[in-house]
Amino acid sequence: MLVDTCVGRLFVEVVGEGEDVLLWHSLLCDGSMWRPQIRLLSDRYRFINVDGPGHGRSQPLRRGYSLWDCAEAAREVLDAVGVERAGFAGLSWGGMVGMRLAMRYPTRVRALALCDTNARRDPPWKLGAYGVLAAVERLFGPLEPLVRVLVPIYFSPVSVRTKPELVADFLERVTRMDAAALAFAVDAVLFSRDDVTDDLARISAPTLVLVGDDDRATPVGESEHLVRHIRGARLVRIPDAGHLSSLEQPSFVADELEAFFDEHLTP
Repeated sequence: MLVDTCVGRLFVEVVGEGEDVLLWHSLLCDGSMWRPQIRLLSDRYRFINVDGPGHGRSQPLRRGYSLWDCAEAAREVLDAVGVERAGFAGLSWGGMVGMRLAMRYPTRVRALALCDTNARRDPPWKLGAYGVLAAVERLFGPLEPLVRVLVPIYFSPVSVRTKPELVADFLERVTRMDAAALAFAVDAVLFSRDDVTDDLARISAPTLVLVGDDDRATPVGESEHLVRHIRGARLVRIPDAGHLSSLEQPSFVADELEAFFDEHLTP
């Protein structure tokens, strides 16, 4: 289904039975990133799986927006499917959206799973490197040689070596993305992202923080930062996973989400 939101028309897939869990994916991915977990857990939860603006089957938005706008859109999706309160699982971009949703609308988030994400801005040296990539992308689109630079940032060495089909699928998907829409998403997630460290204490939902041991995009230290500032948050490190842990170690992530949501979403 397509849902009209403040960040354009978003594609939303609702699948499964049980307690509601809203899913939001990483930058450069789409809702299919969560298919392994949906397949394993759809008999226990009803997943509200969102394609972010300019990604997947959502509208290729032609204007700028912020992460706070994305949080507002997540609230609008919950309203559209008639859900007052839900669990939330977000990876990278999705985790940034989930944090802001839980801050702005604490009564809407029953439990919060933050995967491979960051509450702070990236350091200047990293933003500079991303800026070069973004400039080339704006001029020429997401060309495969450019996208290949992202492979060691998004995937662990183990995944690159043992799961080449996963990497190939990622490359193919990114090179097909709408370049203009992608530029606005990159700006929202990377360059215009605000530091919400001082607001993390406002998160009242039970929180699980997951991070790949080999995540270079949002290193383990950023997840440790979240746990220090979110009351009662628990950290789980994922072996042999980089930034896209839900794809690299799908069963591990599914098991952790199942245990967490079983504890906190049980009526």
